Amino acid sequence: TVSVLYCQESNKMLALIGAVSTGYVLGQQGDSCAVTCGRLGKSCIPKVTTEDSTTVFSTLGVNCTKPPKEGGDWWAPDQPSFVSDLTDPNGGECLGYKHVPDHSPCESHYWSVRRICNCGGDNTKRKHFGTGHSGIFLPGNETSLFEHTIAPGSNAVMTHFWATCTKDCIESTRIRYYIDGEQTPSIDYSPNLAIGVGFNDTSLAPWGTKWVGTGSDKAYFHNFKIPFTKSVRVTMSSTTGKNMPNFYVIVRGVLGAKIEIGGIDVPPTAKLQLQKVEKTVQPLEWVNITNVPTGSGLHFASSLVVKSGTLNFLEGCYHSYTPYDEPFPGNLLSTGTEDYFDSAWYFDSGRFTMPVSGMTHLNQTNGVTWSAYRFHEMDALPFEDGLRVVWRNGDVIDPVSKTKCYTETGITVGHPTVGEIISYSWVYVW
Repeated sequence: TVSVLYCQESNKMLALIGAVSTGYVLGQQGDSCAVTCGRLGKSCIPKVTTEDSTTVFSTLGVNCTKPPKEGGDWWAPDQPSFVSDLTDPNGGECLGYKHVPDHSPCESHYWSVRRICNCGGDNTKRKHFGTGHSGIFLPGNETSLFEHTIAPGSNAVMTHFWATCTKDCIESTRIRYYIDGEQTPSIDYSPNLAIGVGFNDTSLAPWGTKWVGTGSDKAYFHNFKIPFTKSVRVTMSSTTGKNMPNFYVIVRGVLGAKIEIGGIDVPPTAKLQLQKVEKTVQPLEWVNITNVPTGSGLHFASSLVVKSGTLNFLEGCYHSYTPYDEPFPGNLLSTGTEDYFDSAWYFDSGRFTMPVSGMTHLNQTNGVTWSAYRFHEMDALPFEDGLRVVWRNGDVIDPVSKTKCYTETGITVGHPTVGEIISYSWVYVW
């Protein structure tokens, strides 16, 4: 009996064709068997029996259109497989179905092939789950790293990410999380920016908090709690568009975990969003770093990376507005940028990495480059009726009261310049 199992991915429906009697399924192009089986809520069994025949392919609806390379003998860990991409020189071939080893690595994948996978056993109730890859290529195209489906009525949380590679490789790494069947990922990051390190400055390594850190100058981790109620898909790619060697990565999660931030219980149905702003900012320009027009939630963390002509951008105050349309000045979160990150006087004591805040980079050789992170765990920022968190590139003083942050016009402090910023804001919404 043959069944067709459908899943939503990349804005189109793709068929996973499986032989129910054997547990064999044909994975999607480029996917490992661990990913294929995980998507179906199954475990990958690292053994594929073919009887040295192409019958397993034809049973799954595959027409091998070309004579196989190496006469069909197994010669790579992503086999048995069908070369579905015709730009591959082996396009149309069924590979590696003869003399298949007793162990077929579940984690292996190749960009142009669809693997024959042996999926069995219910994996939807596993208490903890995840994967690890050792010394693989970080692919130039977006490729599934991990997928997991849980039983209906359950909830789960992704709890850990770690990766390392060569310096050029890790600097080009891009990670995406697709939650509960999303077509557009709610989380999409560069690992260094996720932990608040700008300009790939790892000179402080090793350092870490319970949330983020870098254990070497080419490795990053975070322990952000990412909830889901149906499924999760994690992908990896290199922004260079090329395959980068020697990539190591671990992701992990827990079934039924609860999330509590700063005394606030995060509902299991909440979603963690990464809101990013990357833009050129004018002097005294306001920037919405967190933007949630409606609903309730919790602003968890933020990081800011700035390239500017002077340090006067640090005069900028942070404001929060909830309800979303609350008038200026809203709630003042800080009396300056360095104040928001728990320092003072333009970070006159230098760089630091503390449990809830840190300044990870400062260079004034040619203009100014700077980065910092801040967690709102000890000082939670819950909201309802929407939320805006706003930062300003520099600020002004009221000419009458001589105070800053409570006036939109006034005397500019110093000489803030046009700047380039990257802002990461992590916010739970429900």
